[in-house]
Amino acid sequence: MNTKTLLMVAFSCLAANSAFAGTNTWTTGWAMGTTEYAVDDGNGNELVIACPSDDDRYVSASATVNGRGYSSEDGRGFDLIVDGKTFHNPFYTDCRACSSIFTHEFWGALRNANRLQFSAQGKVFNLPTENLKAVLPALNDENNSCLAAW
Repeated sequence: MNTKTLLMVAFSCLAANSAFAGTNTWTTGWAMGTTEYAVDDGNGNELVIACPSDDDRYVSASATVNGRGYSSEDGRGFDLIVDGKTFHNPFYTDCRACSSIFTHEFWGALRNANRLQFSAQGKVFNLPTENLKAVLPALNDENNSCLAAW
């Protein structure tokens, strides 16, 4: 094989193993030691939850809304509204209280959400919940690598 063919094969393998947000449904994928759970609303607005399999790294999330990127690792992060309850930057778990909210309230509420909304800078957008519970594992599932920092 020539170099060009090898590169195409390599990029195809990477693409096949990445989580791509399913339009209006939750999907999962794995890439570079991280399980990803993703959803988009069909309008380019998406949420991606990253759960590294490395014990030294913890859950994080990113969102793209109207072309603007948000990350749980930034100062403000973003909020998720689950069935009317607002969780402020719920994927930021690098404090004891934050971690407790993530593990004892947020994750279970997210898995069982009937209505999910993204909120940042005064704007609120709906995100689909289809296939959410089937894709997102329970925290006590042995295959779940979504760990809180505390």
